[in-house]
Amino acid sequence: MKTKTFLKDTGASIPVVCGPMYPGSNPELIAAVSEAGGFGVVQPLSLTSLYGHDFREGLKFIKKLTKKPFGVNFTIFGGANQKYHDQMKKWMDISIEEGVKFFLTSLGKPNEIVKVAKQNGIRVYHDVPNKKVALAMVDCGVDGLNCINWRAGGQTGIQSAEKFIEDLKDVKIPLICAGGIGNKDDYKKVLEMGYAGVQLGTRFLASKECIVTNNYKQAIVDSEEKDIVWTNKIAGNNSSVIKTKDIMRGGLRTGPIINFMLRNPKLKKYARMYLMNKGLKNYSKTTFDESIKFWQAGKGVSGIKSIKSCADILKDYKL
Repeated sequence: MKTKTFLKDTGASIPVVCGPMYPGSNPELIAAVSEAGGFGVVQPLSLTSLYGHDFREGLKFIKKLTKKPFGVNFTIFGGANQKYHDQMKKWMDISIEEGVKFFLTSLGKPNEIVKVAKQNGIRVYHDVPNKKVALAMVDCGVDGLNCINWRAGGQTGIQSAEKFIEDLKDVKIPLICAGGIGNKDDYKKVLEMGYAGVQLGTRFLASKECIVTNNYKQAIVDSEEKDIVWTNKIAGNNSSVIKTKDIMRGGLRTGPIINFMLRNPKLKKYARMYLMNKGLKNYSKTTFDESIKFWQAGKGVSGIKSIKSCADILKDYKL
């Protein structure tokens, strides 16, 4: 029943979300996933700063490539500068004007976004790392929860997919499993657990439509679960990456000054924004420069054996 709700919320025919990624969420990828029956989600900074599209024109470009629906991701930084808030509001207004009917929100409290969304017939799902945050988001009125587990790539979670299902067994809205899904066996397993659908990131990075370097794609195909390590240098919390010399240079953990800031409630947001801005510069290079080896990926790499088109990937995920 929850899978049907999720498909209704998104307009997809296959309960698979292409998670928003930096790098990786180029408009061609978003469109290809939605066109094949899944659900693409735009990452605004990838669309604009990385791939060079005006935000509105980028959305229009995706709509030229597919008539199928897609969503937009909004990251909420509590206490962030006014310039960022203004930019996010502008992107949200444009999304509404362009007919987007699904928002995936990350970090912070989405109260205001939920309010605006409900006024415009838009469904809102929110990224959650644990039960406490999940229940708080339910109270905010979100329509679904994107449960990021400890097997996810990029900014990873802190607990297993199994614990999420157990902790949230009484939650009535759809739960999406985000992390560790590399093939159809992983997919079937989490649906049997009770998830309404899955979010894939790493699998779609190793797709023909994704615009990242060939070395990045091949590294995903060649890697095993043991090759994935955690670093907090990207965003202040743990992020899953492929172990390379570039990643290991200087160690995987932040230094004493940033550590102090991350432990201080008043300084934490500034430390995270500093790290994310620095991380964006490093990871933007992996899109076009074959010599750069800053590669985010999740533990689902073990199930990824080749670079395929999005249509071929999603053939394995049809219900």
